[in-house]
Amino acid sequence: MNIDQLKAFHKVAYTGSFTKAARELFLSQPAVSQQIQALESSLGITLFDRSGKKVRLTDEGEILLSHTNRLFHLYNEIELLFGQLRSLEKGKITLGATAVIGTYLLPIFIGRYNRKYPGIEIDLHMGNSNDVHNMLLEGSVDLGFAGRLKAHSNITSVRVHREKLLLVSAPDNPITTRESVTVDELDRASFIWREEGTQTRVLVKEWFEKKVGRNYPRKSIELQNLEAAKRIVVEGYGITILPEIAVKREMHVGLLKRINLKEFDLSFDYYLFYLKRKIFSRATEAFLEMISGFRLFSHAEDLQNHLSMAP
Repeated sequence: MNIDQLKAFHKVAYTGSFTKAARELFLSQPAVSQQIQALESSLGITLFDRSGKKVRLTDEGEILLSHTNRLFHLYNEIELLFGQLRSLEKGKITLGATAVIGTYLLPIFIGRYNRKYPGIEIDLHMGNSNDVHNMLLEGSVDLGFAGRLKAHSNITSVRVHREKLLLVSAPDNPITTRESVTVDELDRASFIWREEGTQTRVLVKEWFEKKVGRNYPRKSIELQNLEAAKRIVVEGYGITILPEIAVKREMHVGLLKRINLKEFDLSFDYYLFYLKRKIFSRATEAFLEMISGFRLFSHAEDLQNHLSMAP
């Protein structure tokens, strides 16, 4: 028994004629007859009563027809579904991202994408860089956006964005009135660290160790959330270092002010990650095409070049 035999049976059952079935299937009448005979032989039953002018289903044929009705209904659903997937009428993308990319950049892309492809569902999962890498390795996300960790044999990476880091405080902090300050002078203020696992924390910590030494600033606290770190500084407690995009709005309205720290000129690179040999859905391909062609990411051209060279 094969699908062609079942198609022939289904057409004969509904047309009541081998000739009409052959015409609709673009086959010869003998070919349809052979398909039905082979099916009957395979099942060990007679499917049609051929004694009259019009072929009629036997009781066994009626039973098989009820099953082929369900089979070809599902077959049509599959054709429709995958047609919609190809045409981007339906689909799903799952993204993993660190707080900065997931809060300040990806929502812009997701909004643009949704307006163009409203039938595509997008799930966004947030975490630190370690979390995003683990999501990828577990297969729970299609694409990851995070800081770069040690190279992994199963993960491909391409830089997509660079963001300047700024030292900020509330505007009523006297230190903001200074033309510039030295790193030694920061020891008088409480410093708010991001949580362990964030690559910006690693970068800033390395800078302090290079300039001053370990365990500096000595007066500090750690918060598990970028927005919480920003909020506590806005309320007048301490200073912190955050990506410019995360504090741009607060600086514009006067809630935060930049501290000009001598010799501090750090930027942080964000990367797109995906599993090697990953076969992307058409929806994911369209998402990548959009972000590579939209200059909101400072290094979108790097992604565009990477995609053009991909096999």
